[in-house]
Amino acid sequence: MGRTRKGLRYVPQDAHYHEAKKQGFVARSALKLEELDTKYKLFHKGMHILDLGCAPGSWLQYAHKKISGEGKIFGIDLDPVRVELSNVTTVVGDIYELKWDDPRMEGMGPFDLVQSDAMTKTTGVAESDCARSVALAEYAVHIANQGALKKGGSFVVKVFEGPGFTEFYVLFKKAFRRTAVFRAEATRKGSREVYVVGLEFRGY
Repeated sequence: MGRTRKGLRYVPQDAHYHEAKKQGFVARSALKLEELDTKYKLFHKGMHILDLGCAPGSWLQYAHKKISGEGKIFGIDLDPVRVELSNVTTVVGDIYELKWDDPRMEGMGPFDLVQSDAMTKTTGVAESDCARSVALAEYAVHIANQGALKKGGSFVVKVFEGPGFTEFYVLFKKAFRRTAVFRAEATRKGSREVYVVGLEFRGY
């Protein structure tokens, strides 16, 4: 059991953990995506989705349910997912090596939504962890901007607030007509984690 930046003890199996398990999700992060969807209406039937950092698979589960199995989802992560879903393709790989025209995504893009719950392994050094999370978020936006996300599409990415966040968000706002920074109720106490949301993509 670790500690958060405010010294609060992190209890991994809290109420959100148990609620996620009750609903059949492999991780509590699905509840965060549910909150985001409730507020920003991210999903619709038949859409195509790119999921960056998709393991263990809870975001895939939630998205698959919302698109009613009629759309397609492509996910990538360094670790394999723990779920099998129809019309969902996942690969084990490095997000930094993914290109918008990757042949494994043929017939799926450009996507209606790019979602990223990806995060680098934390070091415990807050400034370094924040900077690394911003770099990962920036690359996710780069993939979207290079052709992975269709014009008018939506984007959501996890990032730590801290060094580099303000600069990232200023540039991010230029690529979307509407943007927001959202902190989910299911986020553990004391975490720097927020989600940056972009709607109506227009590109840089």
